[in-house]
Amino acid sequence: MTQGQKPRKASRKGRPKNAATQRLSMQQERFVHEYLAETPHNATAAYARAGYQATGQAARTAAARLLKQPAIKAAIAELRARDAAKFEVTRERVLEEYAKLAFFDPRKFYNEDGTLKLPTELGDAEAAALTGYDVEEEFIGDEPDVEMEDQAHGGKLKRQHAKTLAVGRTVKIKYQRKKDALDSIVNLMGWKKEPAQLGTPDNPITMVVKEMQGVRSALSPVASDEGDGE
Repeated sequence: MTQGQKPRKASRKGRPKNAATQRLSMQQERFVHEYLAETPHNATAAYARAGYQATGQAARTAAARLLKQPAIKAAIAELRARDAAKFEVTRERVLEEYAKLAFFDPRKFYNEDGTLKLPTELGDAEAAALTGYDVEEEFIGDEPDVEMEDQAHGGKLKRQHAKTLAVGRTVKIKYQRKKDALDSIVNLMGWKKEPAQLGTPDNPITMVVKEMQGVRSALSPVASDEGDGE
C-alpha cells in the first residue's frame, strides 16, 4: 500500500445497487431476498436461511421483529417495485389476467361440430384458462412381420415390424376454476367484506332477535287508561 493512502473498506460485490438494501447489513439483506424468494412469504424460514441462529418461538419473534424495521420494510417495497417495473407487472395487468380466467367461455374450446380445438386455435382467454391438454390414442395390431437381417460378422438380426391401426383418440382438457379467479378479483378490488361479528347491528342473528322482540311487543296486551264506569 502506498504511504499515506487510506485502506479501502471491504466491498460488497454482487449486491443489488439500490438505496434500500445498502442501508442493511449483509445478513439483513439476505433475509430480505430470502423472504421475497418464495410464496407465500415465510419470515421464519427466511430468517433461518439468512443464517440467523435462533430457532423455534425465538426465531418467529425475531423474524417478525425484522419485518417491522423501517429499513427492512423499505428494502422489501423497493425490490418489489423494481421487479414489477422489470416485468411490467401492474395492478391493471394482473386484473386483466384474472378477468380472462374468471370470464372465459368454456364453449369456445369446441368447434361447431363438437370436436375440441387445438391449443393453437384458442382465443386469449381460453388459452390462459387452459391448464391441461391430454391426448390418448388406441391402437389394434396384427402379428408383426418378422425379418432376418444379415450382419457383417455372419450372424442374423431378427427385426419385427409391428402392424398397428389407430382406432380411437380421446382428448381431455382441464381449465382453471372460475371461482378462484373471481375470489382473487374480489380481493384485488377490495370488495371482500369482513364477516359480521355477533352482537353487531348487521349480524343476521341480531336482526332476527330484534324483529322477534318487535313482534312480541306488538302482541303484548296494552293496559287501558279508562276508569271504571259507575
